[in-house]
Amino acid sequence: MPTRRQLLVSAAALGLTGSGSLAACSRGEPVEIDDAEALRMRVWDDAAASAYEDSLEAFTEETGIAVHVEVMVWDDYWKQLPLDIAGESLPDVLWMNTANLAEAQESGQLLEVGEPLGRLVSQWEDVATDLYRLEDGIWGVPQFWDQSILVAQDELVADAGGDPSALAFDPGASSDPLRDLARDITTDGEGLHPGDEDFDAASRTVFGFGAHVDRSAVLGPFVAGHGGTWQDEDGKFVFASEEGIGAVQYLADLASEHLAPAGKETVEDAGLCQSLFLEGKLGLLQTGTYDLHALAGGIEDAFEWSVHPVVAGPDGSRPLVHAVAAVGVDPDDDDRRTAIEKLLTWLGGIDGQRPLVENRVGIPAHRELHGAWQEAWADEGVDVSALESVPDEVALPEHGIRSAEGTGAALPLIAEIFTGSSSAEDALPKAQDEARAAMG
Repeated sequence: MPTRRQLLVSAAALGLTGSGSLAACSRGEPVEIDDAEALRMRVWDDAAASAYEDSLEAFTEETGIAVHVEVMVWDDYWKQLPLDIAGESLPDVLWMNTANLAEAQESGQLLEVGEPLGRLVSQWEDVATDLYRLEDGIWGVPQFWDQSILVAQDELVADAGGDPSALAFDPGASSDPLRDLARDITTDGEGLHPGDEDFDAASRTVFGFGAHVDRSAVLGPFVAGHGGTWQDEDGKFVFASEEGIGAVQYLADLASEHLAPAGKETVEDAGLCQSLFLEGKLGLLQTGTYDLHALAGGIEDAFEWSVHPVVAGPDGSRPLVHAVAAVGVDPDDDDRRTAIEKLLTWLGGIDGQRPLVENRVGIPAHRELHGAWQEAWADEGVDVSALESVPDEVALPEHGIRSAEGTGAALPLIAEIFTGSSSAEDALPKAQDEARAAMG
């Protein structure tokens, strides 16, 4: 059975005001739903469920509508989703990601939210909202979004005379700022750098850049920064383009030239680069805002570190952005549909999302809360001001039916490029074929 934790959200006295109020989807008198028929909301994160609790107490006080929040662990969540779609037994509201959106929307069971939520939609960050636009409709209320970032071990970078905010890569050049800085950071047991006479890669004590098989943090931003894309507008996998091949081979070469941890080791241990960074042995790690909690908790006061945009390519800096949205399920019952729309309106407003911000759960989808998100991290000693501006150009996450399965089928073949058993020119087209076959 799936692992679940249920919370009964009780009433507490707190009003809702402002442009994110429930008036945005009011349909006559307040809808009363008996507690036995309380709305069900499903998420996959305990911290988020706890953060929602006070917010939903206020929602209950405002509307008289009770909400049960159930938490299902990540793996069980996605195993259960297609079963619930097939059985038409989805909860009233549930978290969604873009990789699974198309399948849920195609079932005809989701509510389009653009019309009932009206002007509230314009208050959300486009970078998050656009990921939930399908067939001229909006099929989810974005709760938060994340982007890939570069983090730097400040002492190692300063000792090498580098500037992590000005890094760029260019596979067509003999070298570039990223390779130069990674080389200067990397040292063996005798303090020698790659290229020095008698340099011993096996005795490295400090590593330059975390080049490894990570779709969101590394592969996506590098392919996009080199002018490629993972999927085209129709969802077809197209990462084996000339630009994609060049970007992936570049990353693998960083490992083979000892400017990054050995490719075989990072393939065997997907968390190696993060572990090395937490130990203060990796100068530059490309990761995501979703890992800020793990970094802050793991580093504490061990060393100074900083947050920067991802390394720029010839086409600029292209962080991969994904967003989590609350989607509503059409109940074919007017009163319950109105109640669901009221809950979605609340979740899309400032008061509904503020608890997530205060608990630093992702970057808020409501643009007026972005400053509060920065302040929340500043209170924890983490400066995220380099991310103050929402990126104009981004790499996109998986989208389309079975797109996650497609990428999953491709990654083992892409890993062969990093281990040195194949080249990007040979392996990437095969990986693309496998991805397309898995997607169907």
